[in-house]
Amino acid sequence: MPSTDAVQQIAEQPAAVVTAPAQTHSPVTVLIAQIAAVLAGGAMAVQSRVNGELGARTGDSVAAGLTGFSVGFVIVLLGTALIPAGRRGLITALGAFRARRLPAVFLLSGVFGAFLVVVQTVTTPMVGVSVFILGMVVGQSVGGLGVDRAGIGPGGMKPLTGWRLLGTGIIVISVLIAQLPHFGDDGAEARSPALVLALLLLPVLAGLGSALQTAFNGRIGAEAGTPITPTVLNFAVGVLSLIIATVIHRLTADLPPWQFPPQWWLYLGGVCGVVFVAAGAVLSRIIGILRTSLSLTAGMLTGALLLDLLVPTSGAVIAPLTVLGTALTFVGLVVVSLPWKRRGAVVRT
Repeated sequence: MPSTDAVQQIAEQPAAVVTAPAQTHSPVTVLIAQIAAVLAGGAMAVQSRVNGELGARTGDSVAAGLTGFSVGFVIVLLGTALIPAGRRGLITALGAFRARRLPAVFLLSGVFGAFLVVVQTVTTPMVGVSVFILGMVVGQSVGGLGVDRAGIGPGGMKPLTGWRLLGTGIIVISVLIAQLPHFGDDGAEARSPALVLALLLLPVLAGLGSALQTAFNGRIGAEAGTPITPTVLNFAVGVLSLIIATVIHRLTADLPPWQFPPQWWLYLGGVCGVVFVAAGAVLSRIIGILRTSLSLTAGMLTGALLLDLLVPTSGAVIAPLTVLGTALTFVGLVVVSLPWKRRGAVVRT
C-alpha cells in the first residue's frame, strides 16, 4: 500500500494534475464498456484458476504469481517494442512523469497488483478463499466510491449519490450470498472470529489498492494515448515487487525446489493479467473506477461459476446461493449504472 509520503505527494500535486476533468460518453459507448469490463472480469476468473493450479503443482503460490507476472511482462514489453503507439506512449508517459504532469506515485500501480498476490497467498490458507474474495470486493467497492468522488481516475469526478451507494451495497451483499456455501469448507485453518476479522483487513486493503491501481493506470493511459504504456509499467513494477516477495518467501518457508510444469496452459495467467490491466486502463476513462471495479467483480463471479460448470475441479460445489448471488451482482450493476433522475437535476452519464 502507498506510504504516508506517497499519499502526501498526491495531496501536494496541483488539482489539475491529480483530478481529471469529467467526461461524457454516449449510452451505446457506456454499454459496450460495461460489457467489456464484465468480460475482462471473466479473464480474472481464468487467471485465478490457472495461477491457483500452478501454485498447487509447484508448492509456491508467490512464485507462481511471479511466473504469471513475468509472462505478462514479456508480452507487453514485446508489444511496446514492436508497436509504434507503444513506443510513443512510453516516451510520452516518461516525459509526463519528469514534467510532473503525472505524480510519480502513479508508478505504484504495479505494487498494488503484487500486493494482491501476496495477500491472497498469506490469507487464503488461514481464512479461506471465500473470506478473501469478500474482503477484496469490499475494498474495491469502497475504493471505487472514494476514487470516483475524488476524481483521481481518468473519467473525472463522479458524485457520491444514493443510487451508487445502494448499488454498491447490493453487490457486496451479492458476493456474500454467493460465497456463503463455501465458508468453512475451503481448507481454512483459522476458525476464530477475531482472527478471521483481523485477517479480513488484508484483502480489504488489497481491494483498495486494486481500485487505486485501476485509477492510476487509467490516468497513465490517458496521458500516453495507449493502454500499452500503463500495462508495461504496471507489469515491470509488479515483477520487481514479486521478485523481492518470492526471495523472502523462499528464504523463510520450507519449500520444494521450483520446477516449471510442462503444461502450456498453466502460464496463461499472465495473458489474462494483460487483459485485466489494459481493460481497466481503457474502460475506467468511460465508466469510472467504481463501475469498472464492480463490473469486473460481476464478471469474475460469472466466470468462476462457468468454470465450475464446464471445467469442474475436485470438490467444486455449485450451490443455488452461489447462482443467486452471482445473478444479483448484475442487479447491483444496473442500480449503479442507470442515470437515475432527481427532479430538476441534470443527468450525466
